[in-house]
Amino acid sequence: MSRLLFAPLSHAARSGAASAARRCLSASAGHTPFRVAFAQLDSSPESVATITMDCSKANSFDYAALQGFSHALAQVESRSGVRGLVLQSAVAGFFSAGYSLPVFHAISHADFARLWALSRGVFRRLHALPVPSVAAIDGHALGLGCALAMACQRRYIVRSPRLIGLNEVAVGLPVPAWLADRFRDLTTLRAAEELLPTGASLTVDSALALGLVDCAFDTPDAMAAAATAYLRRCAAAPQAPQTETIAALRRDYLARFDADCERDTDQLWRAISSSDTQHAIAAAIARLARKRGPAAQ
Repeated sequence: MSRLLFAPLSHAARSGAASAARRCLSASAGHTPFRVAFAQLDSSPESVATITMDCSKANSFDYAALQGFSHALAQVESRSGVRGLVLQSAVAGFFSAGYSLPVFHAISHADFARLWALSRGVFRRLHALPVPSVAAIDGHALGLGCALAMACQRRYIVRSPRLIGLNEVAVGLPVPAWLADRFRDLTTLRAAEELLPTGASLTVDSALALGLVDCAFDTPDAMAAAATAYLRRCAAAPQAPQTETIAALRRDYLARFDADCERDTDQLWRAISSSDTQHAIAAAIARLARKRGPAAQ
């Protein structure tokens, strides 16, 4: 992998990141922003893992939240006998709204490099998991939220007026090449060219028709049951050949992802730091503040 994914942090940055991650994992008694659970498969020692996101009002991500997600993912990676993963949300109306936009406003180059390396690393690790995975979507899945769902093998969604999509351009951010590639692989080149340059988000039916999501359900319970049933069927296959096959299917994409790391980071920094992008981000933050009203500001 490219060295930039593992760029060393200063002692102060490491200490701050570690304490931020601990806050994300156990912010207060009785509340864990990223909950990890393991459900045993029948009488075997094997299990299905679940990561439940509950880190803000809209599961929006800043650096600390990404650290918390990374630590949750590490628990799944280090557990023996895991045969599948469900990624879900406990926040009503949201799978994830993506990045918390203020993190990009007037961001320094060093802070951007750390944030982007962590973002890329989390996406890569989720996509490279050697087990089947399902994003169980009940609510908006936008920007990074959509990207995390796209990192999973399957995307299940509850029918609702909520939207899903890579809306980066609409809020002032460019879509990186590796994410555009993944969107194109799941849908079509035509869909990517039509949707990504405008930051358009999709209804459930549109996302289903394009292949961005695999199945739609009338209730969260029906979706959860289908996700569990799918992972149980997958777990019936021998683990070693299944793991090797999943790795083979993802190898070419991940090789391109790794090879493009430094160029991708440099291009995104130039775009993020431009006056046009910073003005667009500031305008999007102002729009969100007006929607929330004076009390929320």
